[in-house]
Amino acid sequence: MTGFDDLGHSRPDTDREARQGLPEVVFGPGKTVAEIAAVVTSLLAANEGPVLVTRVEPEVAAAVLAQVGNAGTYVSDGRLLVWRPAAPRGFVVAVVSAGTSDGPVAAEAAAVADAAGLTVRRIADVGVAGLHRLLAVADDIAAADAVVCVAGMEGALPSVVGGLVGSPVSAVPTSVGYGATMQGVTALLAMMSSCAAGMTVVNIDSGFSAAMAAFRIAVSRDRVPVRRSDNTEEGRDVERMVHLETNVDDVTGEVLGHLLERLLAAGAADAWVAPVVMKKSRPAHSVHVLAARAVAGDCERIVFAETGTLGVRRTLVERVALPRSTSVVDVGGHPVRVKRGPWGVKPEHDDVAAAATALGLPLRAVAARALASAQPVADSSAEETAAALPESEGLTR
Repeated sequence: MTGFDDLGHSRPDTDREARQGLPEVVFGPGKTVAEIAAVVTSLLAANEGPVLVTRVEPEVAAAVLAQVGNAGTYVSDGRLLVWRPAAPRGFVVAVVSAGTSDGPVAAEAAAVADAAGLTVRRIADVGVAGLHRLLAVADDIAAADAVVCVAGMEGALPSVVGGLVGSPVSAVPTSVGYGATMQGVTALLAMMSSCAAGMTVVNIDSGFSAAMAAFRIAVSRDRVPVRRSDNTEEGRDVERMVHLETNVDDVTGEVLGHLLERLLAAGAADAWVAPVVMKKSRPAHSVHVLAARAVAGDCERIVFAETGTLGVRRTLVERVALPRSTSVVDVGGHPVRVKRGPWGVKPEHDDVAAAATALGLPLRAVAARALASAQPVADSSAEETAAALPESEGLTR
């Protein structure tokens, strides 16, 4: 059975990113530095998205960073370790807190949401004891795509916010308050009893949970699950995306190449150029971009800026995506990522090119060996192809 990495002390869920859009998040307390470092290393190797560790104290964070490296960072106010933070996906979450003492929980929510690619707007100290403070920023809160509302004491703030805005509200009770607050139980019960319909309530002091609720809302906005087909065991996702298209007849190949690089860096799922013939038999190029709705606006602005075109056509489309996973194989001492889907295996071109350059071998030779390493039993033809290609000193089959 696949989908997890058995480390002995832990079994990281290496397929969670494929299922939910974000790798498994590590809860720091109760784990040793060595255990945290091992789990993080496993998740970094098996996934491409952000890897997070929550509730980490500064001295533990420093020790983990020293062991793992890989350009990780520590967000001190949110007590969060982050590797490979996600690019902004165009989804705004307002993190609203009732009092300054609720700040640490709000900071955790903000740090997790930011690392997951959500755009965070922090609004602090707007509790209901001074309702005018909340009303002064009500329009800013209502403009967000989702709201995380953090409050202790009597826990009334989420009910008020939930009645003022139309976006989803996740309420976080905190343990802030005097004796009768019962370390957050009073706020928890108040929020669960709210008459603001449809509000989500998470666990006491769990800013993390509220941030993840907002992340799931953001993901669901762009993706709808499809029932499994009767003809296959694998599930499928239908992603609602935007297809951008424009024709240009006065842009050089160098500019078009730069345009494609910028679009992919901005988060486009794909970008390509095709030759066309326009009216009056003018040779030209048709520029195409496939992007999630969250980044389509950014991609459109890039197309306008780089090409000088006067118009871009937009079409809403659906892309069917089969489940996939990524593993790493060794080719002559060089790591090569390999994507695996229901119908085949394919090495990552950038890794293959880097290994081929370092080893002095043809690109196809390294690709064949990576393919053979990834599926030595399932595809004997890959082994035969690899065996017929040239070797370099130190390169093993």
